Amino acid sequence: MIILRLFPSRIRDMFQEHLPIKWMVSLALWLAAILLGFTIVFKCVERVSWEESVWQIWQTATTVGYGNKPAETPLGRWATMFFGLASIAFLGTGISAAFDVKAYLRNRRRYGLMSNPVKAGYVIFNFPGADVFRLFAQEIRSVEKNIGICVVDGRLEELPPSIAMLQNIQFVKGDILSRETYKCASLTNNKAVIIFPADQESPDSDGTTKTVVDLVLRFVGDQTRIIYLLVKAENAWMFDNRATGVWQSLETLVIVQECHDPQSANIIQKLLKNTEGANPQTVKPSRIVGWTWQKFLIKSIETAAGMKISVNPFALIQKGETNTCPDLDCEIKDGDLISIISRNGFDWEKFEKQLTGTKKV
Repeated sequence: MIILRLFPSRIRDMFQEHLPIKWMVSLALWLAAILLGFTIVFKCVERVSWEESVWQIWQTATTVGYGNKPAETPLGRWATMFFGLASIAFLGTGISAAFDVKAYLRNRRRYGLMSNPVKAGYVIFNFPGADVFRLFAQEIRSVEKNIGICVVDGRLEELPPSIAMLQNIQFVKGDILSRETYKCASLTNNKAVIIFPADQESPDSDGTTKTVVDLVLRFVGDQTRIIYLLVKAENAWMFDNRATGVWQSLETLVIVQECHDPQSANIIQKLLKNTEGANPQTVKPSRIVGWTWQKFLIKSIETAAGMKISVNPFALIQKGETNTCPDLDCEIKDGDLISIISRNGFDWEKFEKQLTGTKKV
């Protein structure tokens, strides 16, 4: 449209790609031009103030028509009729266009045609299925309320209705070998990227996962975690140590554990869920460095009882190696990590301060 030629070519090209938005903007600009012309004509012909002229425009365009200062000259009345009809027509069409744009953007989100707007959230490559995705969203949001999640997938035609209805869920449709896909996914703005296997039944899909991990590493910094799921645990050798691998068939571990120790499967499943009971969380000791594991266990029981909270020391992590049953005389050293089982909201800094009964120097 003629009025859009006033914009730079880059913006005009963007409008050409999004015709509903182009139509709405054009209507808005024409309406603004009509109202501006009416303002100037009414002020000059009726010899009123700018404030009175704008007030008259609003009454006419919205059809409120208080009539406390109507046009008195013939030219003013003709102008009121002309601009009034034109503004009403453009205003009504503009409101309709706004609804069209809303539906247009909703469909673009549904079919994965928009860039990912999520920040400080999660990006998932390869849609794992509605049931798995819904469970992931439920568990992660039990701790991080309504956190944004974006799905990146080239095979998915649209988000399933049961997923599209969830709040703050985005979808980017794109080829995993396309640079544009990774740019649209806005990886650097998010806290973690999770790569599911393209084929959850075939170990060969771990090779595809390896490709995605390597490409993701080109677009993220050290602050963004990369987590990938393996179909076959033996394929972990292929991956960069900056990414974290998780064996997809964790349910197999639960079954094996149940075979060895009846009732323990329920315990493992609860530990893996944020929505049931307490959860493991990793903390970094500072005040208790130099303590033995035995001293830490005894003091934890006493301190938790005094604070009336539930805390269970679970594992000691030294130089990246996890020990779920350390020797009692094992010393906690600087740089070690401790896995604690506790309920959501556990304040480790406060707990460690109570453990020592001293303030950190």
